[in-house]
Amino acid sequence: MTGNFLLGGGLTAALAAMSICLAQKIPSTRPVKIFAITSTIFICAASLLLWILIFENDFSIEYVAAYSSTTLPTLYKISAFWAGQQGSFLLWLLIHAIIGAVLIFRRTSATSLGIYFLIQSVLVLLVLAKSPFAENPAQVYEGVGLNPLLQDFWMAIHPPIIFVGYALLAVPFALSLGNLLTDTASRNWLEEARKWTLAAWSFLGAGIFIGGYWAYKVLGWGGYWGWDPVENSSLVPWLLSAVLLHLINLARKKSAVLAPAHAAATFTYALVIYGTFLTRSGILGDFSVHSFAGTSIGFSIALANALVLIGGLMILLVKAKSLPQGKMYDTHGEAAFTILLGCLLIIFIAAIVWVGMSMPLLSQIFGEAAAVDSDFYVKSTAPIALMLVVLIIWTFAKFGRSISLGGKISHVGFLMMLAAIVISSQGETVTQEFQPRTKVSIAGHEIIYEGQVFSDDEREKFYVYNVDGEIVKALTKLRGNGTDAAREPAIVKNFSGDVYIAPHAAKIEMIQELLLTKNVFAMDGEFGYTFEDAHIDYDDEGKPIQATAEITITDGNVEEVILPLITVTRDGGTSKAIEVFSGKRRVRLTGISGDLDKARLEILPTLEKISSMPITTTITTKPIIWFLWLSVTTICAGTLLAIKR
Repeated sequence: MTGNFLLGGGLTAALAAMSICLAQKIPSTRPVKIFAITSTIFICAASLLLWILIFENDFSIEYVAAYSSTTLPTLYKISAFWAGQQGSFLLWLLIHAIIGAVLIFRRTSATSLGIYFLIQSVLVLLVLAKSPFAENPAQVYEGVGLNPLLQDFWMAIHPPIIFVGYALLAVPFALSLGNLLTDTASRNWLEEARKWTLAAWSFLGAGIFIGGYWAYKVLGWGGYWGWDPVENSSLVPWLLSAVLLHLINLARKKSAVLAPAHAAATFTYALVIYGTFLTRSGILGDFSVHSFAGTSIGFSIALANALVLIGGLMILLVKAKSLPQGKMYDTHGEAAFTILLGCLLIIFIAAIVWVGMSMPLLSQIFGEAAAVDSDFYVKSTAPIALMLVVLIIWTFAKFGRSISLGGKISHVGFLMMLAAIVISSQGETVTQEFQPRTKVSIAGHEIIYEGQVFSDDEREKFYVYNVDGEIVKALTKLRGNGTDAAREPAIVKNFSGDVYIAPHAAKIEMIQELLLTKNVFAMDGEFGYTFEDAHIDYDDEGKPIQATAEITITDGNVEEVILPLITVTRDGGTSKAIEVFSGKRRVRLTGISGDLDKARLEILPTLEKISSMPITTTITTKPIIWFLWLSVTTICAGTLLAIKR
């Protein structure tokens, strides 16, 4: 397969660059640059090939069939690249390789480059272990398509930004180990590591914040943060990268802080790999909204995690005696003590989150897998977060002049974020049944439920509300068989905050099922049905593609002939509802017997009846929630500004 061949070329060139770098002390030799760029070109070519296969609807590739379809819009065809486990690993590898091509033109030590290309080689092996270029064992003419939950602009950009953060964190790790293996007592690596860590912290934070905004506007995630284990798997490296950043800055002034800085670099990147292991091994399958199903790749990721963590700590342990000794601070009143105390508090928070997200794995060791609820995180981290707030404010008051402008903006943004979280959680929540076109007063707002509206292709429906004279719509994306696939709330935005309107999934109990026998007349109480004929279309291998029935429907005076069909999919089949007699009836074909003698129909309520049904809705006010989005933007802006210092 061409894709695997290209990945193999990328692996070979990365191994060659690694070998040369680890064998010499001068990184700028021509062969290193040639092999590094060659590896990047091969990996870019493999990535481009996957995009071409997706856009050409090449369903002979299993990954393309699983995450794309002929009807998928262009934006989501692009994001189908990283929608699945195999593609997301390739995206990670692609970003890592591009960063590696940048590193060879900077003043990076040969040993650090060697370690970086070692990591790149491991990532290639992980991609090859479960390749996105594997051939599809079945012949299909249409793909499954992207999960409706992922068909959102913010989700299209969220994973790439997260993976940029992950890839960037490999640089301070490589710089740290490279320094330990060559010039242990030197602090020359710190300035370079500071810039890369700032960039990583900013991108990873932006990715987490964007994911939070997406979760806010998609029902089922529990708001912008639900303490989901997969959310936490990104949060922990972000917290530790903040620790790493502060230790790097302090180590530039205090040589004794070098050892903790080296340890932080190892733990931060190791927890990136560990989070990947948790989310992709299947361990969180029953405990997370968007973890991946378990596969054999989990063991490979665990080995990679052990290589990073154990290897990094062993090198640090061996070189510990060569590191500068002395006091990290002289008095409790100096800035160094405050920074170290702040780092310790962040480590405590990260440790609590790590225990919580790892509970399904840890509990399996002693018995049945179990998970903690969100109260565990809130009650255990809130007191520490409060102490951290007090510490930051005190630090600003005493040492504010020594903090850079970017640092001030970022820390103010962090304080704003914590304040916004507390304030926005003080809103009012009411759940009740709404009758169509009946005014209800809730939380100081006049709300009228106007009913349901369907899109022309019946792939989307909207719950329409009038809030204080403003019309807003809650969206529900529908599967091919008409069932709910993904739901988004209606949100009224104003300066005082948001009114968050979350309709519950409608319970339709007016569905009647008819089992029709060929040429036998049957009635549903008002209309009569005759199953006239049916046929099944097959592919070149004799596998069914779709089944079509011919059914005559009569109201006693007029007859209508319909040709409902079922399209065969991996999980059974999908079919669309058909309106007859100007919308007086809606029917959907749900099954045809193998001998084509029987057909099963669903008699559905009319769209008018559905629109007039009452709907249970949860109304929540979110006081000045916009302040939260402003705060996280401030954090990222301050961090990017600090990079330029």
